Amino acid sequence: MEYTKRRRYTVNVETHDLQEIYQHDLQMYDFPPTGEIPFVEFQQLGMERLKLLQHIENHAVRTDFKTLHDRKQNLSTALEKDGLKYFVHLLYAKGCKSTTEVDLQYRKKDHLSHFIMRLSYCQDQEHLMWFINQEVELFKLRFNSLDKDGIEKLLSIHNIECQQITPEERHEIREELYSSTPKLVNIELSEFYKVPFRKVTDLVRSRRVYITEGMAYIAQADLVSLFVSHFRANLHDSLEYTKNYVSNISDDERLISFLKSLPGSFSGMTRVVWTSTSTPIDKLDELSRTSYPLCMRSLHEALRTQHHLKNSARIQYNLFIKGIGVTLEDALRFWKIELTKKIDPDKFDKQYAYSVRHMFGKEGKQTNYTPLGCPKIISSAVGPGEYHGCPYKHMDHESLRQKLFGYGIPAESVNEIAELSKDGHYLIACTTYFKVLHNRLPDRAITHPNGYFVESRAILAKDDPTESDSQERFTQSGRTSERFSNTPRMDKSMGTPLRNVDRSILGTPPRSINKSNTPVRKVERVSVTPVRATKATPKRIDTNLNEDEIAELMSEDM
Repeated sequence: MEYTKRRRYTVNVETHDLQEIYQHDLQMYDFPPTGEIPFVEFQQLGMERLKLLQHIENHAVRTDFKTLHDRKQNLSTALEKDGLKYFVHLLYAKGCKSTTEVDLQYRKKDHLSHFIMRLSYCQDQEHLMWFINQEVELFKLRFNSLDKDGIEKLLSIHNIECQQITPEERHEIREELYSSTPKLVNIELSEFYKVPFRKVTDLVRSRRVYITEGMAYIAQADLVSLFVSHFRANLHDSLEYTKNYVSNISDDERLISFLKSLPGSFSGMTRVVWTSTSTPIDKLDELSRTSYPLCMRSLHEALRTQHHLKNSARIQYNLFIKGIGVTLEDALRFWKIELTKKIDPDKFDKQYAYSVRHMFGKEGKQTNYTPLGCPKIISSAVGPGEYHGCPYKHMDHESLRQKLFGYGIPAESVNEIAELSKDGHYLIACTTYFKVLHNRLPDRAITHPNGYFVESRAILAKDDPTESDSQERFTQSGRTSERFSNTPRMDKSMGTPLRNVDRSILGTPPRSINKSNTPVRKVERVSVTPVRATKATPKRIDTNLNEDEIAELMSEDM
Protein backbone atom coordinates (compact mmCIF):
# COMPACT_ATOMS: atom_id res chain seq x y z
CA MET A 1 0.00 0.00 0.00
CA GLU A 2 1.45 3.38 -0.97
CA TYR A 3 0.18 6.73 0.22
CA THR A 4 0.34 9.43 -2.38
CA LYS A 5 0.34 13.18 -2.00
CA ARG A 6 -2.97 14.91 -1.57
CA ARG A 7 -3.78 18.25 -3.14
CA ARG A 8 -3.93 21.11 -0.65
CA TYR A 9 -7.05 23.20 -0.47
CA THR A 10 -8.56 26.06 1.46
CA VAL A 11 -11.89 25.75 3.20
CA ASN A 12 -14.62 28.02 4.37
CA VAL A 13 -15.49 26.75 7.82
CA GLU A 14 -18.91 28.35 7.74
CA THR A 15 -20.28 26.99 4.44
CA HIS A 16 -18.63 23.67 3.67
CA ASP A 17 -19.61 20.34 5.08
CA LEU A 18 -17.69 19.90 8.34
CA GLN A 19 -17.54 16.16 7.86
CA GLU A 20 -15.68 16.63 4.59
CA ILE A 21 -13.33 19.20 6.08
CA TYR A 22 -12.56 17.47 9.37
CA GLN A 23 -12.17 13.81 8.53
CA HIS A 24 -9.87 13.03 11.44
CA ASP A 25 -9.60 13.88 15.15
CA LEU A 26 -5.87 14.60 14.87
CA GLN A 27 -5.05 17.41 12.46
CA MET A 28 -1.80 18.43 10.80
CA TYR A 29 -3.09 21.99 10.25
CA ASP A 30 -1.87 22.00 6.66
CA PHE A 31 -4.63 24.31 5.42
CA PRO A 32 -5.87 27.52 7.07
CA PRO A 33 -9.51 28.19 7.85
CA THR A 34 -11.37 30.94 5.99
CA GLY A 35 -14.66 32.65 6.55
CA GLU A 36 -16.01 34.80 9.35
CA ILE A 37 -16.01 34.38 13.10
CA PRO A 38 -17.25 36.75 15.85
CA PHE A 39 -14.36 38.63 17.42
CA VAL A 40 -15.43 37.55 20.91
CA GLU A 41 -15.25 33.89 19.86
CA PHE A 42 -11.90 34.57 18.18
CA GLN A 43 -10.54 35.90 21.48
CA GLN A 44 -12.02 33.04 23.50
CA LEU A 45 -10.51 30.36 21.28
CA GLY A 46 -7.10 32.02 21.44
CA MET A 47 -7.25 32.19 25.24
CA GLU A 48 -8.33 28.56 25.53
CA ARG A 49 -5.54 27.34 23.26
CA LEU A 50 -3.03 29.30 25.31
CA LYS A 51 -4.37 27.67 28.47
CA LEU A 52 -4.00 24.26 26.86
CA LEU A 53 -0.40 24.81 25.76
CA GLN A 54 0.58 26.10 29.17
CA HIS A 55 -0.81 22.94 30.75
CA ILE A 56 1.22 20.95 28.21
CA GLU A 57 4.39 22.82 29.21
CA ASN A 58 3.66 22.38 32.90
CA HIS A 59 3.23 18.62 32.56
CA ALA A 60 6.26 18.22 30.29
CA VAL A 61 8.60 19.03 33.18
CA ARG A 62 6.92 16.70 35.64
CA THR A 63 8.99 13.63 36.50
CA ASP A 64 6.60 12.12 39.02
CA PHE A 65 4.49 10.31 36.42
CA LYS A 66 5.49 6.68 35.99
CA THR A 67 3.62 6.10 32.73
CA LEU A 68 2.28 8.04 29.79
CA HIS A 69 -1.21 7.06 30.93
CA ASP A 70 -0.62 8.79 34.28
CA ARG A 71 0.61 11.92 32.53
CA LYS A 72 -2.42 12.09 30.26
CA GLN A 73 -4.80 11.40 33.12
CA ASN A 74 -3.34 14.21 35.22
CA LEU A 75 -3.40 16.56 32.22
CA SER A 76 -7.03 15.77 31.46
CA THR A 77 -7.98 16.51 35.08
CA ALA A 78 -6.25 19.90 34.89
CA LEU A 79 -7.96 20.71 31.59
CA GLU A 80 -11.38 19.83 32.97
CA LYS A 81 -10.83 22.14 35.93
CA ASP A 82 -10.11 24.95 33.45
CA GLY A 83 -13.28 24.23 31.51
CA LEU A 84 -11.49 22.76 28.47
CA LYS A 85 -13.49 19.56 28.18
CA TYR A 86 -13.38 19.52 24.40
CA PHE A 87 -9.58 19.32 24.52
CA VAL A 88 -9.90 16.38 26.92
CA HIS A 89 -12.13 14.68 24.35
CA LEU A 90 -9.56 15.30 21.60
CA LEU A 91 -6.72 14.10 23.83
CA TYR A 92 -8.26 10.61 23.92
CA ALA A 93 -9.85 10.57 20.45
CA LYS A 94 -9.20 7.37 18.45
CA GLY A 95 -8.97 9.01 15.04
CA CYS A 96 -12.02 8.54 12.85
CA LYS A 97 -14.45 6.33 14.74
CA SER A 98 -17.07 8.99 15.34
CA THR A 99 -18.38 11.83 13.19
CA THR A 100 -21.15 13.22 15.36
CA GLU A 101 -21.88 16.94 15.38
CA VAL A 102 -20.07 17.22 18.73
CA ASP A 103 -16.94 15.59 17.29
CA LEU A 104 -16.97 17.87 14.26
CA GLN A 105 -17.42 21.02 16.35
CA TYR A 106 -14.53 19.98 18.63
CA ARG A 107 -12.31 19.44 15.59
CA LYS A 108 -13.32 22.83 14.23
CA LYS A 109 -12.40 24.55 17.51
CA ASP A 110 -9.07 22.74 17.49
CA HIS A 111 -8.40 23.94 13.94
CA LEU A 112 -9.36 27.56 14.55
CA SER A 113 -7.59 27.93 17.90
CA HIS A 114 -4.32 26.55 16.48
CA PHE A 115 -4.25 29.14 13.70
CA ILE A 116 -5.16 31.97 16.07
CA MET A 117 -2.14 31.05 18.17
CA ARG A 118 -0.01 30.77 15.03
CA LEU A 119 -0.97 34.32 14.04
CA SER A 120 -0.13 35.61 17.51
CA TYR A 121 3.16 33.82 18.00
CA CYS A 122 4.76 34.04 14.54
CA GLN A 123 6.17 37.56 14.99
CA ASP A 124 8.58 36.82 17.84
CA GLN A 125 11.25 34.11 17.66
CA GLU A 126 11.11 33.23 21.36
CA HIS A 127 7.33 33.00 21.33
CA LEU A 128 7.46 31.02 18.11
CA MET A 129 9.82 28.36 19.44
CA TRP A 130 7.72 28.00 22.59
CA PHE A 131 4.58 27.60 20.49
CA ILE A 132 6.11 24.96 18.21
CA ASN A 133 7.53 22.94 21.12
CA GLN A 134 4.20 22.83 22.96
CA GLU A 135 2.23 21.98 19.82
CA VAL A 136 4.60 19.10 19.11
CA GLU A 137 4.21 17.77 22.66
CA LEU A 138 0.43 17.98 22.32
CA PHE A 139 0.60 16.16 18.97
CA LYS A 140 2.59 13.30 20.53
CA LEU A 141 0.06 12.85 23.34
CA ARG A 142 -2.85 12.80 20.92
CA PHE A 143 -1.14 10.45 18.47
CA ASN A 144 -0.68 7.96 21.30
CA SER A 145 -4.48 7.65 21.56
CA LEU A 146 -5.02 6.69 17.91
CA ASP A 147 -5.99 3.14 17.03
CA LYS A 148 -4.75 1.26 13.96
CA ASP A 149 -7.55 2.57 11.73
CA GLY A 150 -6.90 6.09 12.93
CA ILE A 151 -3.20 5.88 12.04
CA GLU A 152 -3.90 4.43 8.58
CA LYS A 153 -6.53 7.10 7.92
CA LEU A 154 -4.04 9.81 8.90
CA LEU A 155 -1.49 8.33 6.51
CA SER A 156 -3.98 8.25 3.67
CA ILE A 157 -5.10 11.88 3.86
CA HIS A 158 -1.78 13.69 4.38
CA ASN A 159 1.30 14.47 2.36
CA ILE A 160 3.69 11.98 3.96
CA GLU A 161 6.20 9.75 2.19
CA CYS A 162 5.44 6.32 3.56
CA GLN A 163 4.91 2.86 2.09
CA GLN A 164 3.73 -0.26 3.89
CA ILE A 165 5.97 -3.26 3.17
CA THR A 166 4.59 -6.55 1.90
CA PRO A 167 4.67 -9.79 3.95
CA GLU A 168 7.35 -11.08 1.54
CA GLU A 169 9.61 -8.08 2.20
CA ARG A 170 9.08 -8.43 5.92
CA HIS A 171 10.06 -12.09 5.81
CA GLU A 172 13.26 -11.35 3.87
CA ILE A 173 14.57 -8.87 6.47
CA ARG A 174 12.95 -10.39 9.56
CA GLU A 175 16.32 -10.85 11.35
CA GLU A 176 17.26 -7.20 10.81
CA LEU A 177 13.84 -6.11 12.01
CA TYR A 178 14.18 -8.21 15.17
CA SER A 179 17.55 -6.59 15.88
CA SER A 180 16.31 -3.04 15.35
CA THR A 181 13.03 -3.45 17.24
CA PRO A 182 13.80 -5.74 20.21
CA LYS A 183 10.64 -4.71 22.06
CA LEU A 184 8.41 -6.37 19.47
CA VAL A 185 7.58 -9.92 20.47
CA ASN A 186 6.24 -11.13 17.12
CA ILE A 187 7.52 -9.49 13.95
CA GLU A 188 5.14 -11.47 11.78
CA LEU A 189 2.08 -9.91 13.39
CA SER A 190 3.38 -6.34 13.21
CA GLU A 191 2.99 -3.85 10.40
CA PHE A 192 6.13 -2.17 9.06
CA TYR A 193 6.61 0.84 6.82
CA LYS A 194 9.56 2.12 4.84
CA VAL A 195 10.27 5.84 4.80
CA PRO A 196 13.28 8.03 3.89
CA PHE A 197 15.66 7.74 6.84
CA ARG A 198 16.00 11.55 7.07
CA LYS A 199 12.35 11.64 8.20
CA VAL A 200 13.05 9.63 11.38
CA THR A 201 16.40 10.95 12.55
CA ASP A 202 15.49 10.44 16.22
CA LEU A 203 15.09 6.71 15.59
CA VAL A 204 18.37 6.65 13.68
CA ARG A 205 20.21 8.36 16.54
CA SER A 206 18.89 5.84 19.06
CA ARG A 207 19.62 2.86 16.72
CA ARG A 208 15.98 1.76 16.78
CA VAL A 209 15.50 1.34 13.04
CA TYR A 210 16.82 -0.80 10.21
CA ILE A 211 18.20 1.20 7.25
CA THR A 212 19.04 0.01 3.77
CA GLU A 213 19.42 1.93 0.50
CA GLY A 214 18.38 5.18 2.17
CA MET A 215 15.10 3.78 3.48
CA ALA A 216 14.26 3.19 7.13
CA TYR A 217 11.98 0.32 8.13
CA ILE A 218 9.88 1.28 11.14
CA ALA A 219 7.15 -0.49 13.10
CA GLN A 220 3.70 1.01 13.27
CA ALA A 221 4.28 1.88 16.93
CA ASP A 222 7.17 4.14 15.89
CA LEU A 223 5.24 6.03 13.23
CA VAL A 224 4.87 8.89 15.70
CA SER A 225 8.46 9.87 14.84
CA LEU A 226 7.54 10.19 11.17
CA PHE A 227 4.44 12.24 11.90
CA VAL A 228 6.21 14.52 14.38
CA SER A 229 8.95 15.20 11.84
CA HIS A 230 6.35 16.06 9.22
CA PHE A 231 4.29 18.13 11.66
CA ARG A 232 7.26 20.18 12.86
CA ALA A 233 8.50 20.81 9.33
CA ASN A 234 4.98 21.84 8.32
CA LEU A 235 4.85 24.45 11.06
CA HIS A 236 8.23 25.91 10.16
CA ASP A 237 7.44 26.05 6.44
CA SER A 238 4.17 27.88 6.98
CA LEU A 239 5.57 30.63 9.17
CA GLU A 240 6.60 32.96 6.37
CA TYR A 241 3.11 32.82 4.95
CA THR A 242 1.67 33.48 8.39
CA LYS A 243 3.92 36.51 8.94
CA ASN A 244 2.91 37.96 5.59
CA TYR A 245 -0.74 37.41 6.41
CA VAL A 246 -0.39 39.27 9.70
CA SER A 247 1.27 42.19 7.93
CA ASN A 248 -1.69 42.36 5.51
CA ILE A 249 -4.18 42.80 8.36
CA SER A 250 -2.11 45.44 10.15
CA ASP A 251 -4.79 48.06 9.51
CA ASP A 252 -7.21 46.25 11.86
CA GLU A 253 -6.06 47.76 15.14
CA ARG A 254 -8.43 45.74 17.30
CA LEU A 255 -7.25 42.42 15.88
CA ILE A 256 -3.57 43.33 15.88
CA SER A 257 -3.79 44.54 19.47
CA PHE A 258 -5.27 41.23 20.59
CA LEU A 259 -2.70 39.14 18.69
CA LYS A 260 0.18 41.12 20.19
CA SER A 261 -1.19 40.94 23.71
CA LEU A 262 -2.21 37.27 23.69
CA PRO A 263 1.19 35.84 24.78
CA GLY A 264 1.19 38.00 27.88
CA SER A 265 -2.35 39.19 28.46
CA PHE A 266 -3.54 36.05 30.18
CA SER A 267 -2.36 33.13 32.21
CA GLY A 268 0.69 32.17 34.11
CA MET A 269 3.16 33.21 31.45
CA THR A 270 3.18 36.78 32.69
CA ARG A 271 0.72 36.76 35.54
CA VAL A 272 1.33 39.38 38.20
CA VAL A 273 2.46 37.71 41.40
CA TRP A 274 2.44 39.75 44.59
CA THR A 275 3.40 38.89 48.14
CA SER A 276 0.80 40.56 50.34
CA THR A 277 3.00 40.62 53.46
CA SER A 278 6.05 42.70 54.35
CA THR A 279 9.54 41.28 53.78
CA PRO A 280 12.35 42.92 55.81
CA ILE A 281 15.55 43.65 53.93
CA ASP A 282 17.80 41.87 56.43
CA LYS A 283 16.22 38.62 55.21
CA LEU A 284 17.15 39.13 51.56
CA ASP A 285 20.53 37.36 51.79
CA GLU A 286 18.89 34.27 53.26
CA LEU A 287 15.95 34.40 50.87
CA SER A 288 18.26 34.76 47.86
CA ARG A 289 19.81 31.38 48.73
CA THR A 290 16.58 29.54 49.53
CA SER A 291 13.77 31.09 47.50
CA TYR A 292 15.12 33.30 44.70
CA PRO A 293 15.11 32.09 41.10
CA LEU A 294 18.58 32.02 39.55
CA CYS A 295 18.06 35.31 37.70
CA MET A 296 17.31 37.24 40.89
CA ARG A 297 19.91 35.41 42.94
CA SER A 298 22.53 36.45 40.39
CA LEU A 299 21.39 40.09 40.58
CA HIS A 300 21.40 40.09 44.37
CA GLU A 301 24.89 38.60 44.57
CA ALA A 302 26.24 41.00 41.94
CA LEU A 303 24.82 43.96 43.85
CA ARG A 304 26.20 42.74 47.19
CA THR A 305 29.70 42.10 45.82
CA GLN A 306 30.07 44.99 43.37
CA HIS A 307 27.70 47.48 45.03
CA HIS A 308 26.42 48.56 41.64
CA LEU A 309 23.99 47.41 38.95
CA LYS A 310 23.29 48.99 35.59
CA ASN A 311 19.94 50.46 34.57
CA SER A 312 18.06 47.40 33.36
CA ALA A 313 19.36 45.26 36.20
CA ARG A 314 18.18 47.79 38.80
CA ILE A 315 14.72 47.86 37.24
CA GLN A 316 14.48 44.07 37.14
CA TYR A 317 15.63 43.58 40.73
CA ASN A 318 13.85 46.56 42.28
CA LEU A 319 10.48 45.46 40.88
CA PHE A 320 11.14 41.91 42.06
CA ILE A 321 11.83 42.86 45.70
CA LYS A 322 8.85 45.19 45.56
CA GLY A 323 6.72 42.21 44.51
CA ILE A 324 7.96 39.98 47.35
CA GLY A 325 6.92 42.54 49.95
CA VAL A 326 9.82 44.97 50.48
CA THR A 327 8.35 48.36 51.37
CA LEU A 328 9.34 51.59 49.67
CA GLU A 329 11.08 52.79 52.84
CA ASP A 330 13.13 49.59 53.09
CA ALA A 331 13.88 49.55 49.36
CA LEU A 332 15.34 53.06 49.54
CA ARG A 333 17.43 52.05 52.56
CA PHE A 334 18.59 48.83 50.90
CA TRP A 335 19.72 50.50 47.68
CA LYS A 336 21.35 53.38 49.53
CA ILE A 337 23.38 51.06 51.76
CA GLU A 338 24.71 49.13 48.77
CA LEU A 339 25.25 51.91 46.25
CA THR A 340 26.83 54.40 48.65
CA LYS A 341 29.74 52.04 49.10
CA LYS A 342 30.87 53.41 45.73
CA ILE A 343 29.08 56.76 45.44
CA ASP A 344 28.35 59.69 47.76
CA PRO A 345 25.04 59.66 49.66
CA ASP A 346 24.14 63.01 48.09
CA LYS A 347 24.54 61.52 44.62
CA PHE A 348 22.26 58.64 45.55
CA ASP A 349 19.60 61.01 46.89
CA LYS A 350 19.73 63.18 43.77
CA GLN A 351 20.12 60.60 41.00
CA TYR A 352 19.05 57.15 42.21
CA ALA A 353 16.37 57.58 44.86
CA TYR A 354 13.95 59.06 42.33
CA SER A 355 13.93 55.89 40.22
CA VAL A 356 13.24 53.70 43.28
CA ARG A 357 10.28 55.88 44.24
CA HIS A 358 9.14 55.86 40.58
CA MET A 359 8.97 52.06 40.58
CA PHE A 360 6.74 52.21 43.65
CA GLY A 361 4.41 54.72 42.00
CA LYS A 362 5.50 57.76 44.01
CA GLU A 363 7.00 59.82 41.19
CA GLY A 364 6.20 60.74 37.60
CA LYS A 365 2.78 59.46 36.54
CA GLN A 366 2.53 57.60 39.86
CA THR A 367 1.98 54.32 38.05
CA ASN A 368 2.27 51.25 40.26
CA TYR A 369 4.45 49.01 38.08
CA THR A 370 4.44 45.24 38.50
CA PRO A 371 7.46 42.90 38.52
CA LEU A 372 8.76 41.77 35.15
CA GLY A 373 7.65 38.32 33.97
CA CYS A 374 9.77 35.62 32.36
CA PRO A 375 8.87 36.46 28.71
CA LYS A 376 10.07 40.06 29.15
CA ILE A 377 13.21 39.00 31.01
CA ILE A 378 14.06 36.30 28.46
CA SER A 379 13.60 38.67 25.52
CA SER A 380 15.66 41.50 27.04
CA ALA A 381 18.99 42.55 25.55
CA VAL A 382 22.02 41.94 27.77
CA GLY A 383 25.41 43.48 27.06
CA PRO A 384 28.91 42.89 28.47
CA GLY A 385 29.19 43.53 32.19
CA GLU A 386 25.42 43.34 32.73
CA TYR A 387 23.71 40.89 35.06
CA HIS A 388 20.01 41.18 34.22
CA GLY A 389 18.07 38.94 31.86
CA CYS A 390 17.66 35.17 32.10
CA PRO A 391 20.87 33.29 33.02
CA TYR A 392 19.65 30.19 31.21
CA LYS A 393 19.57 32.18 27.97
CA HIS A 394 22.07 35.01 28.38
CA MET A 395 24.85 33.37 30.40
CA ASP A 396 27.37 31.30 28.45
CA HIS A 397 27.03 27.60 29.21
CA GLU A 398 30.38 27.17 30.95
CA SER A 399 29.73 30.11 33.28
CA LEU A 400 26.27 28.73 34.00
CA ARG A 401 27.72 25.33 34.88
CA GLN A 402 30.33 26.88 37.17
CA LYS A 403 27.71 28.96 38.97
CA LEU A 404 25.50 25.91 39.52
CA PHE A 405 28.44 23.84 40.77
CA GLY A 406 29.27 26.72 43.12
CA TYR A 407 25.78 26.45 44.60
CA GLY A 408 26.33 22.78 45.34
CA ILE A 409 24.06 21.48 42.56
CA PRO A 410 24.87 17.80 41.76
CA ALA A 411 26.77 17.20 38.53
CA GLU A 412 23.91 15.21 37.00
CA SER A 413 21.47 18.07 37.58
CA VAL A 414 23.98 20.64 36.34
CA ASN A 415 24.32 18.72 33.07
CA GLU A 416 20.55 18.45 32.74
CA ILE A 417 20.00 22.18 33.33
CA ALA A 418 22.83 23.11 30.95
CA GLU A 419 21.40 20.90 28.20
CA LEU A 420 17.91 22.34 28.64
CA SER A 421 19.35 25.85 28.44
CA LYS A 422 21.35 24.97 25.34
CA ASP A 423 18.20 23.64 23.65
CA GLY A 424 16.24 26.81 24.47
CA HIS A 425 14.04 25.29 27.20
CA TYR A 426 14.66 28.13 29.65
CA LEU A 427 11.50 27.73 31.76
CA ILE A 428 12.02 23.99 32.05
CA ALA A 429 15.63 24.61 33.12
CA CYS A 430 14.38 26.99 35.81
CA THR A 431 11.84 24.43 36.99
CA THR A 432 14.58 21.79 37.18
CA TYR A 433 16.68 24.18 39.29
CA PHE A 434 13.66 24.64 41.57
CA LYS A 435 13.22 20.90 41.89
CA VAL A 436 16.86 20.35 42.85
CA LEU A 437 16.71 22.97 45.61
CA HIS A 438 13.33 21.93 47.00
CA ASN A 439 13.36 18.17 46.29
CA ARG A 440 10.01 18.48 44.55
CA LEU A 441 8.34 20.27 41.68
CA PRO A 442 6.31 23.44 42.21
CA ASP A 443 2.54 23.15 42.35
CA ARG A 444 2.23 25.65 39.50
CA ALA A 445 4.36 26.17 36.42
CA ILE A 446 7.30 28.56 36.89
CA THR A 447 6.66 31.41 34.48
CA HIS A 448 7.39 34.44 36.67
CA PRO A 449 10.27 35.17 39.11
CA ASN A 450 7.83 36.22 41.80
CA GLY A 451 5.77 33.10 41.12
CA TYR A 452 8.94 31.07 41.77
CA PHE A 453 9.38 32.90 45.08
CA VAL A 454 5.77 32.30 46.16
CA GLU A 455 5.99 28.58 45.31
CA SER A 456 9.29 28.26 47.19
CA ARG A 457 8.01 29.95 50.35
CA ALA A 458 4.88 27.83 50.34
CA ILE A 459 6.87 24.59 50.08
CA LEU A 460 9.43 25.58 52.73
CA ALA A 461 6.70 26.64 55.12
CA LYS A 462 4.86 23.35 54.57
CA ASP A 463 7.92 21.10 54.88
CA ASP A 464 9.56 22.81 57.85
CA PRO A 465 7.37 24.02 60.76
CA THR A 466 10.21 26.22 62.07
CA GLU A 467 10.44 27.83 58.65
CA SER A 468 6.72 28.53 58.81
CA ASP A 469 7.06 30.12 62.24
CA SER A 470 10.02 32.19 61.12
CA GLN A 471 8.19 33.25 58.01
CA GLU A 472 5.21 34.37 60.09
CA ARG A 473 7.40 36.24 62.57
CA PHE A 474 9.37 38.31 60.11
CA THR A 475 6.34 38.86 57.93
CA GLN A 476 4.23 40.27 60.73
CA SER A 477 6.82 42.06 62.83
CA GLY A 478 8.81 43.70 60.06
CA ARG A 479 11.89 43.80 62.29
CA THR A 480 15.28 44.47 60.75
CA SER A 481 18.81 44.16 62.00
CA GLU A 482 21.01 46.95 63.25
CA ARG A 483 22.92 46.85 59.99
CA PHE A 484 19.95 48.30 58.16
CA SER A 485 18.75 50.25 61.24
CA ASN A 486 15.32 51.66 61.98
CA THR A 487 12.19 49.57 62.18
CA PRO A 488 10.57 49.47 58.75
CA ARG A 489 7.03 50.70 58.64
CA MET A 490 4.57 49.25 56.19
CA ASP A 491 4.17 51.76 53.40
CA LYS A 492 0.48 52.59 53.34
CA SER A 493 0.48 52.45 49.60
CA MET A 494 1.68 48.84 49.79
CA GLY A 495 -1.18 47.43 51.89
CA THR A 496 -2.22 46.12 48.52
CA PRO A 497 -0.27 46.82 45.32
CA LEU A 498 -3.17 48.78 43.88
CA ARG A 499 -3.35 52.05 45.76
CA ASN A 500 -1.96 54.67 43.40
CA VAL A 501 -4.43 55.76 40.76
CA ASP A 502 -3.74 56.95 37.25
CA ARG A 503 -6.74 59.28 37.10
CA SER A 504 -6.57 59.73 33.35
CA ILE A 505 -7.22 56.02 32.89
CA LEU A 506 -10.01 55.80 35.42
CA GLY A 507 -11.73 58.89 34.04
CA THR A 508 -11.80 60.45 37.51
CA PRO A 509 -10.85 64.13 37.82
CA PRO A 510 -7.66 64.52 39.86
CA ARG A 511 -7.75 66.29 43.18
CA SER A 512 -6.23 69.72 43.33
CA ILE A 513 -2.63 69.64 44.48
CA ASN A 514 -1.85 71.14 47.84
CA LYS A 515 1.35 73.08 47.30
CA SER A 516 1.48 74.52 50.79
CA ASN A 517 3.22 73.01 53.76
CA THR A 518 -0.07 72.35 55.47
CA PRO A 519 -0.27 68.72 56.65
CA VAL A 520 -2.43 66.51 54.51
CA ARG A 521 -4.58 65.57 57.47
CA LYS A 522 -5.78 69.18 57.84
CA VAL A 523 -6.76 69.33 54.19
CA GLU A 524 -8.82 66.16 54.54
CA ARG A 525 -10.84 67.73 57.38
CA VAL A 526 -12.11 70.46 55.05
CA SER A 527 -13.88 67.90 52.89
CA VAL A 528 -17.56 67.58 53.75
CA THR A 529 -18.05 64.14 52.20
CA PRO A 530 -15.38 61.47 52.79
CA VAL A 531 -14.00 60.05 49.55
CA ARG A 532 -12.98 56.42 49.47
CA ALA A 533 -9.58 55.90 47.88
CA THR A 534 -9.85 54.12 44.57
CA LYS A 535 -7.55 51.18 43.91
CA ALA A 536 -5.65 51.30 40.66
CA THR A 537 -4.68 48.25 38.71
CA PRO A 538 -0.93 47.56 38.71
CA LYS A 539 0.63 48.12 35.31
CA ARG A 540 3.34 46.15 33.57
CA ILE A 541 6.32 48.40 32.96
CA ASP A 542 7.14 46.80 29.61
CA THR A 543 3.73 47.75 28.20
CA ASN A 544 3.76 51.31 29.52
CA LEU A 545 7.34 52.32 28.72
CA ASN A 546 9.47 51.60 25.69
CA GLU A 547 13.17 50.72 25.93
CA ASP A 548 14.29 54.36 25.62
CA GLU A 549 11.92 55.47 28.35
CA ILE A 550 13.07 52.67 30.62
CA ALA A 551 16.67 53.71 30.07
CA GLU A 552 15.77 57.33 30.78
CA LEU A 553 14.01 56.25 33.95
CA MET A 554 17.32 55.11 35.36
CA SER A 555 19.42 57.58 33.46
CA GLU A 556 22.37 58.06 35.80
CA ASP A 557 24.95 55.31 35.76
CA MET A 558 28.52 55.07 36.94
